[in-house]
Order: sequence, then C-alpha cells, then structure tokens
Amino acid sequence: MKNSYTCLVVGAGPAGSSAAYTFAKNGIDVCVVDKAVFPREKLCGGLLTSRTKKNFLDVFESGWEEVYECKTNGALFFHKGQLINAIENYGELYFCNRSTFDNRLLEKATSTGADVVLGERVEFVDTTAKSCLLGSGRELRYRYLIGADGANSIVTRAVTSKGFDRSSYAFAVQAETPDRACRQNGTARPEIYFGEVDWGYGWVFPKKNSCSVGLGGLFPKNRNIRTRFSEFYTARNGQPCSVPLKGHYIPFGNYARNAVSKDCILVGDASGLVDPITGEGIAFAIESGQHAAHAVISAISGSTTSVADDYEKYYSKITREMDRANMIRNFLFSEYTKALFIGALSRTRTMPYHFMDLMSGVISYKDLFSIIQQKVKKLVFW
Repeated sequence: MKNSYTCLVVGAGPAGSSAAYTFAKNGIDVCVVDKAVFPREKLCGGLLTSRTKKNFLDVFESGWEEVYECKTNGALFFHKGQLINAIENYGELYFCNRSTFDNRLLEKATSTGADVVLGERVEFVDTTAKSCLLGSGRELRYRYLIGADGANSIVTRAVTSKGFDRSSYAFAVQAETPDRACRQNGTARPEIYFGEVDWGYGWVFPKKNSCSVGLGGLFPKNRNIRTRFSEFYTARNGQPCSVPLKGHYIPFGNYARNAVSKDCILVGDASGLVDPITGEGIAFAIESGQHAAHAVISAISGSTTSVADDYEKYYSKITREMDRANMIRNFLFSEYTKALFIGALSRTRTMPYHFMDLMSGVISYKDLFSIIQQKVKKLVFW
C-alpha cells in the first residue's frame, strides 16, 4: 500500500465512504483511514428518510435494499408519555443497523478501488506539509484531505484551530433493546417523544430484531440525561433498562463557519452538518461527501481554481437552512413558546406530516416557518 495519495479521507462513516467512492469511481487514487475496525458499533437511531435514499442512490447508484432492515409508513408522536398524534400512509421510512449500513458503504468504496487503513488513529495533521501521522508511526501524505472523522474531529481541530466545546453540542444516550421488550401492540411504527428531555426529544425506532430507544438534547441543559433516560425507558417499557447504554456528542446547529482551508474539506459531522431540530445527519453526510469529492475533482481537472469554488456554493446553501432551523428551534424548545408547538402538533391533523416532510427534505425550514405561523395563529385566535 502506498504512503502518498492524491486524496486522503479521514473517517470511514457515510461521509467518508461517499467521498472515497466518488473519487475511486472517477479514477482518483484515494485512501480512507479510520480508527475503528469495520464493522463497528455506532450510536444512532438508524432512521433513513427518503432524503437519505435519494442521496444514497445519487452516489452509489444501487444497493439500497441491502442497507436497511425494515421500513414503515407511519409514526407516533408523544408528549410527556401521552400519545398526542399519529400519521399513517406517509410514503416510506427506513431503519438500519448502523454497523451494517456503514460497513456496506465502505465495502462499496473499496470495491471501486479505494485503499483502506482500519484500526489506525490519526494522531496529528500537518496541513502545511500535507501529511497525517498515524498511531503506528506511519505517515500518509496527501494532495487533498477530506475530514470525515465525526463530531470530535482531529481534522477539524487542525483546520480551525479550535478545541472541542461540549457546551454547543447535543448529547444522546441510547440502548438497543430486544424486540419483545419494545414494540407495543405489535406496532413497528417509530415513536417520537417530546417533553422527556430539554431542548431535544426521545425516540423508539424499530429494527429487524430490536428497537433503538434513546434521548438526545442540548448538553448544557441535560447534565442528568442518563438519569432521565432511565426514567423514560422504565416508563415506556414497564421495566428498567438491562442492556448496555451508550452515549455520544452530536453537532447541534454549531456547524463549521469555514469548511474549506488549505486543500482540506470538512464533511458530515466533522463540519457539524446535522439538523439542529430533527438530529438527522446521515443524508447530509452522504451528500456532503459527494460534493466534496466533486469539488476536488473539478480542481484537479482545472474546471475551477480551488476546491472552495464548488464546495462553498453547496455548503452555504445547506448552512442557510441550518440557520433557519436554529431560529425555529428557539420557538420549538423555549420555555415560553414550546407549549404552542405542542398544541399545534397535537391539535392539527397535518402538523405531524409537515414534521416528517421536513425530515424527508420535501419541505424546507423556510416552508416550515410559514406553516408554524399559520398554525399558531389559528390556535391563539380561534
């Protein structure tokens, strides 16, 4: 295996595999490095929306049926343990095991020609010398670098010179529970819970032989989230949680202001591209990895003068939506206004569908804001 590549991708999750696959497909020599050995466990509810499906097929072209475990066309909405609304016949929602999902995407990248180094942590990134030092002492040099190494990204720290600030992140805890302890009345519909955690929500997502039960919210407002999870789990399932509980930080509207620097592009969670309301990140990871690779390919071919030319057009479009989401989030979760949101969610037939439309990319946050304004006016004045 070589020690110098045109493109080096740090992180083999959906963003990294998307970038690596796109490079290899276009004949660019690329290597992916990840600290884990795949398949590996990954904390995630595993919801795949139609937006994720579209982005997956845009990049990998085929194989969608191989990457999810089950699908449904409805959802249940709760507030403080009480069912407040439900939707049925909503297109299709998919659920995956992230260990299987991420491994399959990496296999697609390697089968197309990408080199892979697994079980090796990147210890240091030298953006001047354009090299990455691995834990084993091995040095990998690059011409272009893609940072796809998650929320606590070493590539991001090298590019932005900022440390990891927990106060601006969400923290999620989740347990993977046996199917029999999770599904109520035989239902396989996802459940979304408001009022169980501050500035966030809870979820119960079905899988083939299990369910993912989790809580996630802004870290500074949920220092006791593990205790609240135990209470939530016991109330939901009628028994204490007896399976391992895992936790992880998640970007929460704190995206990187500059995602391109010194021939390096930050993608996925490494750049904070996670929806600050729904928590969706997989669709943005796949999409940003592809766009980063295309930006590099354009620069290599001479179509553009730098990698920033193409990627920042895409990135600014996504972050404008993130900014709108951050503003709406203040309405949804603020102590002063969240009751209005719950009222709209529980008393109108269409509001849950709009929420799912948002997750699926059918509507934008600009659209949602207008819808919320109309719903609130009706609740206040009627």
